[in-house]
Amino acid sequence: MVVEKKSVTASDGSKLFYEISGSGFPLFLLHGNGGSGDYFKYQLPVFSRYFKVYTVDLRGHGYSTNTQKTLSFYLLSDDLYLIIEKENIHSLNIVGFSDGANIAMRFAADHPSMIKHLVLNAGNTTFKGMTALAQIGVYLEYFWFSLLAVFPKWRNRPAITRLMMKDTGITAEDLQLITAETLVIVGKRDVIKLRHSMYIADEIPHAAFVLVHGQGHLFAQKNPKLFNTHILSFLLEKQVIL
Repeated sequence: MVVEKKSVTASDGSKLFYEISGSGFPLFLLHGNGGSGDYFKYQLPVFSRYFKVYTVDLRGHGYSTNTQKTLSFYLLSDDLYLIIEKENIHSLNIVGFSDGANIAMRFAADHPSMIKHLVLNAGNTTFKGMTALAQIGVYLEYFWFSLLAVFPKWRNRPAITRLMMKDTGITAEDLQLITAETLVIVGKRDVIKLRHSMYIADEIPHAAFVLVHGQGHLFAQKNPKLFNTHILSFLLEKQVIL
């Protein structure tokens, strides 16, 4: 599999890194908070058989840099648009995981005509959309990285973690603006409350909801064969058996 490594520089000087593999209709993969494009290492070889896959490192993650003290989903959505504009793409699919799903929702609400298929795995629009235990975990993570921020390696990490502590700003009205065929897919053991995931699916006009028993937040990595089967069947609009 041939992988092309590319980057684009945002107006604030932040460098946004992404990789391209495969050929066909564009498919963007957006990872979660604290991760990188490598999160989709079990998806990339499979998805690139059917699509031209763009695996993005969000700003401050992986090889991408960040000059901003605070992050927002508006900013991260604008970063995505910058990459799409550079690649001269006018229509695309997005698979977003966790914060990547939140970016995908923001982008799809702001640019509805550009998205053909949208996959939202474990996204949330509010901090309280997480379980109580997950909320405590985020507070502890933020406290820990705030201590480590005295070291250059961890300087950006508090801003990244803080992103999980704020509501996304994505409203029910925003969700209703999304026109793409949408799949909201979550594991039964996810850290996102089930009723919150169902709320997202209910508000998006053309959304299907899939609850997968036995799976948690890292569904794509823990059971990639099952995850890939669900996603490809949706994106290709036909049953796929891997």
